[in-house]
Amino acid sequence: MMMTGIRRLTAGMLLATAFGSVSLAAQSPGEPLYADVIFTGGKVVTVDSEERIVDSVAIRKNRIVAVGETGPWKGPATKIVDLQGRTMLPGFIDAHSHVAGMANVEAHYVNVQVPPLADTKAIIAKLREAAAKKPAGAWIIGQGTYNQVFPTREELDAAFPDNPVRLDWSAHDRLINHRAAVVLGMGRDFPDPPKGSTGRYERTADGEVAIVRDAPAPWPKDEFTYPEMKEAVRGVLNDFYLEKGVTTVSDLSPGETYRAYAELLDEGRLPTRIRMNYIARDAASARKLLDTGLFTGFGNDWMRVGGLKLFIDGVWGTTAATYKPAWKGSGTTWVPENYGGTSMDQTALDAIILSAREHGWQVLTHANGDRAQDMVISAFEKANKIAANPDSRDRIEHFAHFLTQDPERTEARLRRMSENRIIPSPQVAFLWRLTDTNVKEPAVKFFPLRDLIDRGMHPPGGVDTIGTQNFATSPLFSIERAVRRDTKFGTIVQPKQAITVMEGIKMFTIWAAEANYLEKSLGSIEVSKLADFVVLEKDPLAAAPAEIDEIPVAMTIIDGRIVYERK
Repeated sequence: MMMTGIRRLTAGMLLATAFGSVSLAAQSPGEPLYADVIFTGGKVVTVDSEERIVDSVAIRKNRIVAVGETGPWKGPATKIVDLQGRTMLPGFIDAHSHVAGMANVEAHYVNVQVPPLADTKAIIAKLREAAAKKPAGAWIIGQGTYNQVFPTREELDAAFPDNPVRLDWSAHDRLINHRAAVVLGMGRDFPDPPKGSTGRYERTADGEVAIVRDAPAPWPKDEFTYPEMKEAVRGVLNDFYLEKGVTTVSDLSPGETYRAYAELLDEGRLPTRIRMNYIARDAASARKLLDTGLFTGFGNDWMRVGGLKLFIDGVWGTTAATYKPAWKGSGTTWVPENYGGTSMDQTALDAIILSAREHGWQVLTHANGDRAQDMVISAFEKANKIAANPDSRDRIEHFAHFLTQDPERTEARLRRMSENRIIPSPQVAFLWRLTDTNVKEPAVKFFPLRDLIDRGMHPPGGVDTIGTQNFATSPLFSIERAVRRDTKFGTIVQPKQAITVMEGIKMFTIWAAEANYLEKSLGSIEVSKLADFVVLEKDPLAAAPAEIDEIPVAMTIIDGRIVYERK
């Protein structure tokens, strides 16, 4: 419990020090305070508690000093930036991303997503093009997306008898050909994962592994050297986030990625602010992290320690831990009569979460299935009784991608989450991938954001892509999905669960800030907060819903400086 107090004190000292330099910086007695820059001549959507819309904002050093009434802050050296009628929002915050994984996919994988490719023949043709550029026998890895068609194992074997091939639906479900199984040693004698664990293998008739679902495999190592990785993650942050108006990324990457970020920050080349979340796969790795002495909130305004990430089950539709079979099958990757497994039992989970609480850590849990989610809620409830923290903001990642079958159990789950301040963290961009077969499932609510918000919950926005939807890193893509509820097939999914555009904006601004303990400095345009903004060519509040994702980003601003400007 002492750690919680230390975290608050440290954060408060950092904020006070930073703001002190803004408000009083080397001023002589009687000398007037002027802004360094004023943005004016547009629509400034503050996303404050009153949802005010003003026409200007003034910045001194790196913080906001006036909102709306900026005239008194204009001095002889103040720079005036004309917004030319465009719309300014708080800088977008992505609450759940995997930057290193994206960088690896962009650099080394073959994009075989359908669409834009037409069918499995087009996939094989594109893989052949890639194979022709590689040495004989080289690995070929293709990146698809959830629920899309892939060539059959037999088709891959016929097309690539000498190349090991792996096709990824996601980081959870992967198809391999015969040559890959031979190279990896995953024949009929390769042992299955322990019974009850999250993963499994699906095998050919002769017992060879064909599909790996959330299970261990001796995959080839990534091709990046450290210097290459460092430049690649910088490129992803710039091209997929900064240029989309994202100013803060809550990342879930390996530790060496955070070392690269620190070096980039020292070099003045880190594109966005970073919240560093740390992944623990088991009790031993969690203990190793907790013993470092770090805690949630430690750091500065550019790089700050986030949460401890745990994996409780797998992915919805194939390995999520559910009470009843999650799906009746969609003909692609979702498995009928699937109950899933969990990575640990309740006792082990309780112990890790309690220890994290006692060491001052926020906990982010990957829990897709309702059975896994109930385990997580129970663990948080126990931690709250033993080591109460009135400002706890533990999260369930992927909560409410689907709410299934049992209304009474679902209602109890939501009530318990509210009582224990547990934040649901869905990634609504994935609604786009649902097939028409999926959405016909009875008694299932997909991404029921309206229900969550009406209960007073504040779901944060995040894209959670490791290659599956790298095109969707713009928060505007997710906001449009949340408002329109449309899939890539044009099907409207449960329109009563639609939210307003302002609520969608809040998901990627103030609610994402709250979910990351950043709301005192980010998430809205208010006096004393950091001067992070995105300027859009059009007002999303006035745009047709089908046009939101097409609105260009005119400028991205961090610390009052224009760090991206549309040509």
